[in-house]
Amino acid sequence: MRPVSLRSLAIALAICASSAATRAEEAAPSVAAPKAEEGATAPDPAPPPKSLDLERLLQPGAVHAQPTGKLMGGRDQRAWREEFRHAREEVSDLEGKVEAGQKNLRSAAANEWNYTPTGGEATDPEVLKLRAQLRRDRQSLEASRQRLRDLDVEASLAGVPEDWRKP
Repeated sequence: MRPVSLRSLAIALAICASSAATRAEEAAPSVAAPKAEEGATAPDPAPPPKSLDLERLLQPGAVHAQPTGKLMGGRDQRAWREEFRHAREEVSDLEGKVEAGQKNLRSAAANEWNYTPTGGEATDPEVLKLRAQLRRDRQSLEASRQRLRDLDVEASLAGVPEDWRKP
């Protein structure tokens, strides 16, 4: 299947619209204007529909992503700020947890790292536990950062103003 260009699509729409308007005019019964009676005025005929030309199709007016209400993306300003605050707090807490885990690992494994031969693995169970915990904390931190980025993208797509996203 060949891809259709925007210009070709606009031309096809313009042709369809003009032929539909022509068919509607042909199908409409001709209505004879009633004779004006004393004191009565003839009603104004309905304005003709706007023509659908190619330039109008290719240059549409501004499109508003959201209605002019206070809700954007299903949330109001307070809800968006709360979501961003919660996501940032989660990232901040996990960054502190990773930092503390690194300090604990350094202090617990200081002697072992200094004297472990190249390629050797730490055998102290406490060090192994700290390494596993640090690995889990780093994965949680990365997932939390990804959730914050996703929230930012969601807000951007919903048209949320920047000042609603900032702390």
